[in-house]
Amino acid sequence: MSRVRRIGTTRLDLSEIMKRGALAVLSVLAVLLPILKINFPGETNELVLRDIQLLGGAAYLLPAAFLCGLATVIVHGMRVHARFADIAGLIIAFAAVSRAVYTLGSSVREDATAVDASPQRLDQLAQVSLSYGSIALLLVLFGALWQLRKSWRS
Repeated sequence: MSRVRRIGTTRLDLSEIMKRGALAVLSVLAVLLPILKINFPGETNELVLRDIQLLGGAAYLLPAAFLCGLATVIVHGMRVHARFADIAGLIIAFAAVSRAVYTLGSSVREDATAVDASPQRLDQLAQVSLSYGSIALLLVLFGALWQLRKSWRS
């Protein structure tokens, strides 16, 4: 059974559609699911990628880039732009991961002067941890690296 189908003059690679479709679905999940969990004394708050503390409205570029990558498989005229779509998706995924790591790291970092003193600001009382949306974001990052490596070879 061949993985390449023809619809008229258009050649569709089903395995490529499945890989790029999975990246598109994971990128949508990375935007919708919470990335970081912030625990204040007495309450819990979750940050999603589209919150202003992380990427804000630029988070919607992540699924847009991977949906354009999916379109490069289907639309013949966009196939020459597949590598550009892969690079754009990788850059946005890397920015999202680095911003989440920065937010997580800045909450864990301790000031040397405030070790013995009691915390006076509310953000020093918060504990930040990863949430289940971070799994989708990391899978998008590694999938984008894998896809770029494959498209760079061809």
